[in-house]
Amino acid sequence: MLRGNHPLLQSRLAFRCMDNQSRSVSLLQNDEEIKTREQNLEKAKSKYQLEQKTFKLTEDQRNQVSLVDVPPLIRTLPREETRSIISQIKFLGTGAFYKIYQWIYGRGTWKIQDMINHFKTSRVLSKPKKPMGYEVWTKEAVDDNKQTPLQRTQADHWFAWQRLNGVTRNLIKRVHNVPQQFVSSLDNIQENHPYLDGLTLSEHAENGTLYTVDLTDVNMGEDKPAAPIALFAVWKSKFLMPVAINIDANIPNTEVFKPSTLGTAEDVRSWVNARMWFNMVDAQFHESITHLGLTHMLMDGVSVCMHRNISDRHPIYKLLLPHFQYMHIINKNAQDDLIEQGGFVDEDMYCGHIHMLKLIARHNKNWMYPANASIHASLNSREANDIPGYFFRDDALRLHRAIRQFVSEYASHYYRNSDLKVRDDQEIQAFREELVRPRSMNEGGGCGMNGIPDFDNIQNLVDVLTNFIYICSVEHSATNYPQYDQYAFPPNMAATLHDKPDRSALNLDHAMPTGSEMFSAILVMKILSLVLTNSLGNYKSSYFKSMDNEGRSFVRNFQKNLAVIQEEINQRNAAIIASNEESDVQEYPYEWLLPEKVLNSISI
Repeated sequence: MLRGNHPLLQSRLAFRCMDNQSRSVSLLQNDEEIKTREQNLEKAKSKYQLEQKTFKLTEDQRNQVSLVDVPPLIRTLPREETRSIISQIKFLGTGAFYKIYQWIYGRGTWKIQDMINHFKTSRVLSKPKKPMGYEVWTKEAVDDNKQTPLQRTQADHWFAWQRLNGVTRNLIKRVHNVPQQFVSSLDNIQENHPYLDGLTLSEHAENGTLYTVDLTDVNMGEDKPAAPIALFAVWKSKFLMPVAINIDANIPNTEVFKPSTLGTAEDVRSWVNARMWFNMVDAQFHESITHLGLTHMLMDGVSVCMHRNISDRHPIYKLLLPHFQYMHIINKNAQDDLIEQGGFVDEDMYCGHIHMLKLIARHNKNWMYPANASIHASLNSREANDIPGYFFRDDALRLHRAIRQFVSEYASHYYRNSDLKVRDDQEIQAFREELVRPRSMNEGGGCGMNGIPDFDNIQNLVDVLTNFIYICSVEHSATNYPQYDQYAFPPNMAATLHDKPDRSALNLDHAMPTGSEMFSAILVMKILSLVLTNSLGNYKSSYFKSMDNEGRSFVRNFQKNLAVIQEEINQRNAAIIASNEESDVQEYPYEWLLPEKVLNSISI
């Protein structure tokens, strides 16, 4: 008689477990247990329901925001969506620790030198990593009379690098004419400009080397924040460099600022000030649109629709589920602590929660799947495929290609390469129907996603699934995880600045956030930098085991492709460092899309 720990018995049990799991993966039309499947799906529909949130706004505030245009979210949080005990301890413990830190140090006003000294001497607070703003500010001696022309050029390159590889990387676009906001200042901009290579702006536009980042719509016609737009050009055929900043383009004939490698610190202070204000407005766009609106909120509804319409026995459910881990609970945390009245956005960001929700509503209303869900479409529409130093683009395309190959192999296998099987899949068709169904403040609304293609063939389904997984993993990780390194040192990228841009300012300290505001931002960014889920393709055992043998084989192939990408990015970064010369402007490596740093889901 075989005992329970006998190897042969263990082997039989393992085989039986695998066999049961294999039978639990099936399309609706192939399922032998339809009744059980339907009953379980009805239970899921009772737990997962869409709702257009009101965010505790007054009636007047609701009308200002146009709440029906904000992405819908899950109504109530099911028990299945809570964090593990260990993850919750990390989440709450980090928040409590940095809240105490804020209480101890976050008092009074802080000058820039005070901030530098604190990061240098703190045994607890880590300095923002290389190559981030704190390192640039101190190494390049910004706002210091000892700053050399090369240091000024390097600091300007960092500002341009942020447009390509910072937290907001999807706005820069080529222009074929000089934007109207700079026309009246053409002569001033072009005179002795350090980064135009002797060309006029019109010549750069004709050559295809003139670019812009336009943040004017962040203002939404209100007094604040400012409405900046910046010009950039390719310099020496290998670096993107800033050309000029119009810090408030909504004001006619407002002054335009440009860089200079000559003069004293006081002579270029107005330019440094313009860079700071531009980055601060970029922060409002980043947290509202790039981060909260078009990753967290947008994907929340997709997850709800999946749970409501696709059985947990469906192979596509098993494909998507790891990419939604912990998303609903962090979105509830955001509603309760960040964007409620008197929360972080109100107290410690420049725009306030009403303004943020208005921005989200506007951009979500205009969101179109063909133009906005695909990294390829974004790059093509912005004519950004050949900007030098756009490492986010290069790495994002690598990862998108790997995700698409994985999804294509996976879906093609389960649908047996049959478009008809996709069309006949009632669960997948119901999933799409709720995605595109118009949003409503009443019961029964959908996500209102514009432009989702018909699921009438495998190709369309693969495209949509690929882009959803890309947004949850690659796009969110590139948006979220550099936050502490970007925001912790306010002169680099402040969540808020005081007053308005003022050329007459004798120093830069007058605009700095208070100690409380600075350490509040650090608290939030430390929490949002927590790693609570596995890296891309490395699914935790419960997800992996729920697949059948074929599904697991596709995951292993995906992991092999990601390992190749990891090595390619490491080699690229090593080559960048090796080619940098002390006597010239240095390029910065980009590490945020190393597959080991990209997480599966919007978990934080």
